[in-house]
Amino acid sequence: MRRLEDEFTRSPSSSPPPPPSSSGGSSGQPPHEPPNAFDREFLDTFSRREPAPATPEADNAGPWRVTALHGARDPRWGLIAAGERPPRFSFREPDVAFLTSAGLTLADRPSRFKFLRDAAGTLHLMHDGHSVGTAAPAAEQSEHLPLVLTALANLRVQPEALAHFLLAVPDEVLRRCGVILAAMAKGEEG
Repeated sequence: MRRLEDEFTRSPSSSPPPPPSSSGGSSGQPPHEPPNAFDREFLDTFSRREPAPATPEADNAGPWRVTALHGARDPRWGLIAAGERPPRFSFREPDVAFLTSAGLTLADRPSRFKFLRDAAGTLHLMHDGHSVGTAAPAAEQSEHLPLVLTALANLRVQPEALAHFLLAVPDEVLRRCGVILAAMAKGEEG
């Protein structure tokens, strides 16, 4: 089976490796199963990759690396920006380190959503200056909704932040999510 690291080190100009054989027939071996992005082993490989070089942009832009800190009496996890030593944060739980990494990647970005009332009094949900929907008056009570929507919209287009977020998700939630996605793909209710 191909190592995951090979996927990240192969140059764009190189041809892809041949697909793995899925014939389990004569050898008695079960057919090869493709990697599952929600398997903990698959997700853990992301934390072992070397970070990309630092860029001079925002302080929180990353890339971030979560690593076990050695020498501490209690197990600790450090959150380190590329090119930095010592860790900017240390945590007792790796899940919180990965959540913080995802959050820092998305922090300090301007809010892209807001509520706006037009002249007729209709409440609109605005995204990047365009109305994307109307809302009942009670929606205005959700004062944090525009910030949460901004974070989620940014998360869906930030692969490193999304990967670190997924690393923080408990295995049982990932399994349940996989069941829901499979049902949705079949057109069933989740």
